[in-house]
Amino acid sequence: MWMKYLLSGFFVKILAGFDDTVTRIPVFAHVAKTKMGKIAFIIGIFIAVSLAIVISFFFGSVIKSIPYSNYISAGLVLLIALSIYFDLFVQRPKEKIEVRLKHIKGGISKRRFLKVFGIGFITAFATIIDDIFVYSGLFIGPSKTILFVVGGILLATVLQLSAVVYFSTKLIELKYKKEITVVGLIVLAALLAFRVL
Repeated sequence: MWMKYLLSGFFVKILAGFDDTVTRIPVFAHVAKTKMGKIAFIIGIFIAVSLAIVISFFFGSVIKSIPYSNYISAGLVLLIALSIYFDLFVQRPKEKIEVRLKHIKGGISKRRFLKVFGIGFITAFATIIDDIFVYSGLFIGPSKTILFVVGGILLATVLQLSAVVYFSTKLIELKYKKEITVVGLIVLAALLAFRVL
């Protein structure tokens, strides 16, 4: 049973964070040109994801106390899918923040570790705000499943960060990124509505 919740956290993070992973690549390439820069940027992203998990847990706890919480969660996921497909309120702020961050100049040194860490954190949190609503649907289940869900999300985060570091060129060239994310979120909404997850 624990594997179900681990995998649900893993695949939800992969689906919901697919567009975010690709969005971070240009910023990563610009500011993380040294080993220390890469480490600082990745730590910033990881902490932002951890903060998003905490927020989504509390949000999920609120939803869980409301009747028909599975339908509410499914509805939120569908709204996020629509906003991604039609480039609504979630996507445009992302793009503005990414453009500003890409114009930060200067090489990365040990003294600037915290600055690059901050850039990684801001980049991640700006692109993960919509995912908080998606994650919250995973926290309306039994309390004993929470650690497995969190473990799955963090495992997927490690995989996505590895993809940014090692396969950035191929990810940028991948076609239908938005469509893949939207279809995945629609499937997720159906699974939440019917309490499969």
